[in-house]
Amino acid sequence: MEKKGVIVLAIMALSLAMLSVNFVSAGVGIKWEQESFLINDGERTCLTYSVYNPWPEDSYVKLELPENLKNLLISQEAETKLVPANTPSASAIPVKFCFKTPAVYERDCWVGSFICKQECMEEQKVYEGDVSVKSVPGNTEISGSGGSATQMSVSAPLKLKIVCNAHKRDFTLVYAILAVVSLVAIVIILYRKYRKPEAERKKEKLQNLKEEMNRLKGKK
Repeated sequence: MEKKGVIVLAIMALSLAMLSVNFVSAGVGIKWEQESFLINDGERTCLTYSVYNPWPEDSYVKLELPENLKNLLISQEAETKLVPANTPSASAIPVKFCFKTPAVYERDCWVGSFICKQECMEEQKVYEGDVSVKSVPGNTEISGSGGSATQMSVSAPLKLKIVCNAHKRDFTLVYAILAVVSLVAIVIILYRKYRKPEAERKKEKLQNLKEEMNRLKGKK
């Protein structure tokens, strides 16, 4: 009897597992190439997941992120995506979304956010969670007819590892400011050196006028 009970339980567990898989994947599927990504600190990065629907009914799906990843989201290709019936995995429809991580690592700056150095002594910052693709009620604005009303969901793991780029202080801005100041100083010095005083310029002008009058009198 014990052996029969174990066999019955095993069959029931297997049946429930198969029903669960069929329920989760019916109407919507998700594809991804990798689960972990390296993102530079403070930079914009775009990722692409793909959705498919090999079943005989159109599906409208929405890609959702957990709160810790949603806070980094700056753009998403579409809120709701139509996935036509009989779309195989090989023809999965891409959905792109873009992140921009905050500056998570400490920087040592002299003036505000300028002339900074970064030593990257902290532990690497990692954001992780599940990217979920959920079916939603048919969007009449897209096709004029509704799709399946059954709520389905699948998910894929996602891990964003934030890269800290160590660097020394960048004095480019300081050099540029010094170059501009030096150029202005040289221009002022040359101007003052070669600029004739106003009295001297008037005297020269009067002298030139007298010479011109004398020349005209000599012609007469």
